[in-house]
Amino acid sequence: MPSAAEPADDGFIPDRVVRGVNVDFAFAGTPEFASWVLADLVSLGKRPTLVVSQPGRPFGRGRRPADPPAAVTAGLLGIPCLQTEDINDPLVAGRIRAGGASALAVAAFGQILKRPLLDSFLCLNVHASLLPAYRGPAPIERALAAGETRTGATIMRITEALDEGPWASQTSVSVGLREDAGSLGRTLAVLGAVGLAHVLDGVSDGTVTWTEQEGPASYAGRLAARDCFLDTARGARAVHDQVRSLSPTIGARTAAGAIEFKVWRTWPYGQAGVDPAPLEGAAVSGSPGRLAVVGERLFAGCREGVVEMLVVQPAGKNRMSAAAFLRGYGGRLGDRLEPVCEGGRKAPGGGGRGAGGLRDSAKETLR
Repeated sequence: MPSAAEPADDGFIPDRVVRGVNVDFAFAGTPEFASWVLADLVSLGKRPTLVVSQPGRPFGRGRRPADPPAAVTAGLLGIPCLQTEDINDPLVAGRIRAGGASALAVAAFGQILKRPLLDSFLCLNVHASLLPAYRGPAPIERALAAGETRTGATIMRITEALDEGPWASQTSVSVGLREDAGSLGRTLAVLGAVGLAHVLDGVSDGTVTWTEQEGPASYAGRLAARDCFLDTARGARAVHDQVRSLSPTIGARTAAGAIEFKVWRTWPYGQAGVDPAPLEGAAVSGSPGRLAVVGERLFAGCREGVVEMLVVQPAGKNRMSAAAFLRGYGGRLGDRLEPVCEGGRKAPGGGGRGAGGLRDSAKETLR
C-alpha cells in the first residue's frame, strides 16, 4: 500500500485504464442518493457507459413493484441500465466490459463488491461521510442522529474490507440544525459527484493520489425499527436530531391517546446551544413525553428541554402542520406520548391502530 498522499501506482490502476485517455466508466447505485449523484455526474460532463442497479421492489401502500430511483434516472437520461440481484455475478462484469468501461463508480448500490469484480476494474465509491467516520450503509442518518456539525463526501478506492480503502478526494461541509437526511443527502451527492469527476480526471492524467484512512473509525449500521421510535427520554437536541435523521422518508413514530402518528419536523428548546424554552412549552420542559398544547402549538417534554412538533402525520393521513393536526385530533391526544412497539401498535395499555410500514419504508430508503 502506498503511504499517505503518495501518487497511485499500477497496483491501484487496472491495466484496462489507459493514462492520458478519458476514463470510460460504468455507474452502480440504487436509492435516491445514487440517482442524485448520477444526474450530477452527467451535468458535469461525466456520462457513464452503463448504469447497474438493483431490481424493482414493492413500494408504498399498494406494495407494487417500482424501479429504484437510480434506474429511473438512467432511463430519463437515456443511459442503458442493467438491473441485477447480484452485482458480483460474472455477467455484470461482462456487460460493463462490453460497454468499454475500465472503471466502476459506486454510490449506495446496497451490496458489497467482491473479487474478481474488484480486480477487473478500477472500483471507486462515493461515500457520504468523512472516512473513516461512519463506514457502512447509513452514514447520513447516523451522522445526523449523533448531532454531528460537520460531515462530507469521500471518493475512495473499493477494497475487500468495508469502506476501508484509500481515498483520493474528501470534501467537508457544515451541518446546520435545519438539515435533514434529504437536504444533507442532496448536498453530499453534489459534493460526491464533483469529487468523483475530479478523481476520474486525475486517473486519466496520472495526477491522482491515494491517502490511507487515518483516525478513529466508526460504523453507520443500517437503521432498525427501534431507531425509528421517538425517544423523549433524551435531551431536546438529541430528540430533534433523531427526527431529522429520519426525515423526509421514514419518520419518527410515536402515539398519544388513541392516535399513532409520525413526526417529521421539530425544533429544540431549553438546552445549551439552542433557544431557551418558550413560555408555551416551559411547563413540560424536563418531563419526558409530557405534552403541552397552547393554541395551535404542540410541545413534547424531553429529559432536558422541550421540542416543538411542527409537522406530523397521523396513521393513514397526509403530513400536516401541528395546527391542522390539533384541529382534527387535539381532543383525543391526552397529556403524554406513549411508546409504540415494533409490531406497529401501541404498547400494552393503549388502543389505536398501527401506522404500519415503518420497517419496509426504512428498507426502501436505505437499499
